[in-house]
Amino acid sequence: MKNNMMAEQLIRAALARFEADRQESIAIIELYLNNPAGVAEHPSIVNEIATAITRLSDSEEAISAIERNFLSTTGPQEDE
Repeated sequence: MKNNMMAEQLIRAALARFEADRQESIAIIELYLNNPAGVAEHPSIVNEIATAITRLSDSEEAISAIERNFLSTTGPQEDE
């Protein structure tokens, strides 16, 4: 039972890390898109946004993989 608790904590910690990466990526993208003055001064703005979008996509994919493979709560179906 103790191993199951540790495994769940590790999975939840990894999930939290990817959720934080996702939120940070969204914040970066919104900052660039909503700050016209800062955008004009940044020579590689498209690269920065593309990097943040890639990180966002990677984080969302990882979150989905964790939820699908480790956090699924499938119980007995009512129809069965």
